[in-house]
Amino acid sequence: MEKVFTNLTTGGPISVYVEDGKITRIRPLQVPEEDYPKAWTVEDKNGKKYSPPKAMRVAQNIMAEKNRLYSKDRILYPMKRVDWDPDGDRHPETRGISGYERISWDEAATILAKEINRLAPRDENGVFDGHKITALTGSHHNWGIVGYKMAPFGRFFSMLNYTPILDNPDSWEGWMWGAPHMWGFYWRLGQPEQFDLLQDAFKNTDMVVFWSNDPDSTHGIYSGQESNIWRVWMKEMGMKCVFIDPFYNYTNAVMDGTWFAPRPGTDTALAAAIAYTWFEDDTYDHDFVENKTIGIDEFKAYIMGEEDGVPK
Repeated sequence: MEKVFTNLTTGGPISVYVEDGKITRIRPLQVPEEDYPKAWTVEDKNGKKYSPPKAMRVAQNIMAEKNRLYSKDRILYPMKRVDWDPDGDRHPETRGISGYERISWDEAATILAKEINRLAPRDENGVFDGHKITALTGSHHNWGIVGYKMAPFGRFFSMLNYTPILDNPDSWEGWMWGAPHMWGFYWRLGQPEQFDLLQDAFKNTDMVVFWSNDPDSTHGIYSGQESNIWRVWMKEMGMKCVFIDPFYNYTNAVMDGTWFAPRPGTDTALAAAIAYTWFEDDTYDHDFVENKTIGIDEFKAYIMGEEDGVPK
C-alpha cells in the first residue's frame, strides 16, 4: 500500500510516496482544494489578480532526492582500507591507492573509541586533551539534528576539548549582516522572496532594477522556485526591467530587459553618477525621500562634492 508523506526540505515542500518501505516517487506538494481559497492574492494597477500555483515550485536538487538516496555510490556501512591496521602499520603511503573492505558497526565503533583515546588522552583529573582533534559540520544539512554543530555533535566534541574548524560566513551571515553593510539592504541577497511585498510592488511599480541580481539562477533554497512565476506576471503587466550586470544573465534573457554592462568594480561610480543626476536635475521623488529615508542631506553633500570639492 502506497503512503504519502510531506517534507519541507531545504528547497521547497514536497510529497514523498512510499511503498513497502521504499520511495517510489517525489512530487512538488499540491495545495488541497479546501486550502487553496486561503492562498494569497495580489492585484496589479489594472485590477488583474494573481495567485500562486496549486503545485509548489521546488528546487531541482530536491526532485533528485530519490536518486541520491538510492545511488549505487552511496556508502551504507563502515569501510576500512584493506592495508590499514589501527594497531600496527597504517600505510599512509597507499592512501587513495589501496581498496576498501566492509567492517561491522561494532568494529568501527571500537576503532573510533581507540583513536579518540589516542588523540585525546585524559589528564590526572580525567579531562580530555583533544586539541589534536578537529571537527566541522556544514551550515546546511539534511541529515537531521544529531550531527549538527549546535546539537549533540557540538556537545560531544566539546567534551573532548577539541579544536573547532570555523566555517566561513556561508549562509545568513552574508545576506543578513554583510549585505546591509555593503549595499544597505538584503531584500534579494540570499533571503527567500517575500510575497507580502508583491501587492505594493505590483500596484506602485513601473520599473524594476535588477542590480547585480539574477534571481532565476540563484533561487532554489527554502522557497524553491516560487518567485519564477512572479517575474512572468511582471512581464505580463508590461513592467519595465533594467539589468545592471557585466554578464547578460539568465533572468535578463527571460525577461528581455534593458541591459547595462558596467565593468567589474565600477558599480559605485555608476550609482554615484545616477544620484548626481537626480540632485543636479532635481528629478528625485522629494516626498518619498523626505518621509521614507534618513541621511539624505549627508548623502547629497557627498555626491555634489560639498565635502571634498569633487562632484561625483
